[in-house]
Amino acid sequence: MRKNSVRIITIIFLCFMPIWMLISKDVDFSDKENRYMAKFPSISFKSLSDGSFMEDFETYLTDQFPVRDACITLKTNALRLLGQRRINGVYIGSKGYLIAEEEKFDSDKIDALMKAINSFAAESEANVKFMLVPNSSLIYEEKLPYGIDSSQDKTIEYVREKLSSNVGFVDVRDALTAGKGRQLYYKTDHHWTTAGAQIAFAEYAKAAGLDVSGIQYDNYCVSGDFCGTQASNCGVYSSRDVVNICVPKDSAGSYIVNYVDETRKTATLFDMSKLEEKDKYLVFMGGNYSRVDINTDAKNGRRLLVIKDSYANCFIPMLTPCYEEIIVVDPRYYYDDIYQLMSDASVTDVLFLYNVNSFVTDNSLEEVLKKVLQS
Repeated sequence: MRKNSVRIITIIFLCFMPIWMLISKDVDFSDKENRYMAKFPSISFKSLSDGSFMEDFETYLTDQFPVRDACITLKTNALRLLGQRRINGVYIGSKGYLIAEEEKFDSDKIDALMKAINSFAAESEANVKFMLVPNSSLIYEEKLPYGIDSSQDKTIEYVREKLSSNVGFVDVRDALTAGKGRQLYYKTDHHWTTAGAQIAFAEYAKAAGLDVSGIQYDNYCVSGDFCGTQASNCGVYSSRDVVNICVPKDSAGSYIVNYVDETRKTATLFDMSKLEEKDKYLVFMGGNYSRVDINTDAKNGRRLLVIKDSYANCFIPMLTPCYEEIIVVDPRYYYDDIYQLMSDASVTDVLFLYNVNSFVTDNSLEEVLKKVLQS
């Protein structure tokens, strides 16, 4: 009797599911997974003959499967009940922390990157600094599951030793470790918080010779329900993060932001409209762009080029009282000649700012710097 019931339920499911998928509207964007979902693939002789149609169709079925979110949550809960503490590249840490698995270290890849950075610094007359930010897996290593250790100390030391004397290394590990009584990384996202960036900014200011003694900053909470990429990746939504922004005191109207490729200008580095979206970290600069120029009223003759990943986005607003001009370049989207850019803008300072996971997997920085060397 029980077997017959199972068979009946299975038959009903198999018959009903295709009808459900046909009448259901496809999901364009998954808020929980923070990504666009696959669309029905186009049919052609080529796609049918080379098998690509079936591969794309399988992805489509997976993405558009009815009650997909419920199934993912059920799978995640089942894995956790079985004691699994690593789900889809995310460690389920203590105190609600969801910590990204560390990316693999490839010495050949790093050597090539360091050679490009060193050559760039040798060609430049600017004061070049390099900040490699550890991820939460190092600073909050004690929150990782039992038996999991961080290797990022070794990675950072390797990078530090490879830098030439033309590049000043800004080491923020000790300062972040000393300040980790505050929440320096989001629990649900792979980024550091504004508090972490503030600690790193103080270290950078000392290394770059910036006098920030007379600058005051205000901190504002702009959201209390941020659920970031780590939660989306592993399907654990038990925590919510607070998003704070750090604003130089009385800085309203003190700078103009030019999103060069978008031909758009604003008077703020914060896009409050992004707080209505799932990825609330986009409040910082509105996201990542190929080039952003920031002109301030500092009038001190110092012009900074920031070559960066997204960790820099919440860091950059703190720099605005310190430089007459700040040019922000994201190598993932930038295709012009950086050397010419530095010459045209009379750049006096350069800051490379990357987090470790991003840096060891980077596929863009070396190519951008090679363009400089080959020009």
